Order: sequence, then structure tokens, then C-alpha cells
Amino acid sequence: AVVILVVICTLISNFMERFNTAYWFSSDSILAIFIGFLASLPFCSPEASNQRPEKDFDNVFFLYLVPSIIFHSGYSLNQKDFFRNFTAIFLLAVFGTILSSILTGLSLFYLASTDHIIGINATSPKEGLLVGSLLSATDPVATLAVFGSLDVDPQLYALVFGESVLNDAVAIVLFQTFDQLPDQSRFHVSAAEVVSALARFTAVGI
Repeated sequence: AVVILVVICTLISNFMERFNTAYWFSSDSILAIFIGFLASLPFCSPEASNQRPEKDFDNVFFLYLVPSIIFHSGYSLNQKDFFRNFTAIFLLAVFGTILSSILTGLSLFYLASTDHIIGINATSPKEGLLVGSLLSATDPVATLAVFGSLDVDPQLYALVFGESVLNDAVAIVLFQTFDQLPDQSRFHVSAAEVVSALARFTAVGI
């Protein structure tokens, strides 16, 4: 099903590019989001929402889908500009993603604990941190497309593109690290659990 959606998105985007003018511009990312939205409609019914994905889906996702995405990003990367700005890219991708995940997760937990939002566990920050790690995995496809059409500074393009390449991997490692936290730990996390989480994050990241 995923392969079929990718083929449909590719064919439609190539077809829509023929109609691009000064007054009309179709973005590949917008088309992909719209097609993904249409494909998700059958799963929005109450009967479908009670069905959980297969247990092996995470293995398929991490072993087959994610490596192909990361390989394509790395293959199309300008290595010269990437390594020239590696320090800034590393700081944005690693520490920026960690900070964004923690702030977003704790903010969601606070809003849930004060009854401002529903759907997030209000007794433990674990679920909020998991959602925060998912939201921090940004993919600036549309931004990079605009940068390419406007011929912006190559250094700016390298910073945004390089950060997006490492950002997904960091977010995946963060999600797996947060998923190992105990469910009943409100804000009480022992030093041993913190050290274990950091060691797990480093080991999976390497």
C-alpha cells in the first residue's frame, strides 16, 4: 500500500508540474499530504480506530522504509557544504531536536494535567514526550523546494537540508528512548533511569 501511494504521488506530481505557471504552482509536499489524507479517511471510522497495526509494522518501518529515506537524503547531499557547516548542523539536529522534544512533551503534559487538552496521559509525562519526539521530526521539503527555486545562499540551504537529514534519526532514537521510561513516573525519575536513558540514546544513536 505504501509503494502504491508513493507511485501515485510521483505520477500526479509529474503531471501537475506541467501546469505550473506564474499564477499557479503545485508543490509535491502539498500533493503528498492531500493524497495521504485521502488514504487515511477509511481508517477514521470508529470500527477502524479500534484496530491496531500489526506487531511487525515497526520492524518493517525501521528496517525497510526509514533506511531508504535516509539513504536518499544522504545520496543527494552536498558533502562539501555539509561538512563545512557540520558543527552548526550537529548542534541544531541533536541538541535542537532534544530541546524541542522535551519542551513540547512537557508542555503537552502540563496542558493535559490542567485539563486544557484531552487525549494525553495526565498522570505521566511519558506519552507527552513521545508525541514531542514525533513532532520534532520536521521534514522541510516545501522549504527546500522554495530555496531551490529562489536560488538562496548555499550555506543556508546546506544548514536546513543537513539538519533535516540528521533530525529524523535523532527523533527516532529519542522516541525509542522515551518509550523505555516507566509509565508511572510522574516527575520522579531516578538517577539510574536517567543514566540508563542517556546510555540507551548514545548506543542506539551510534
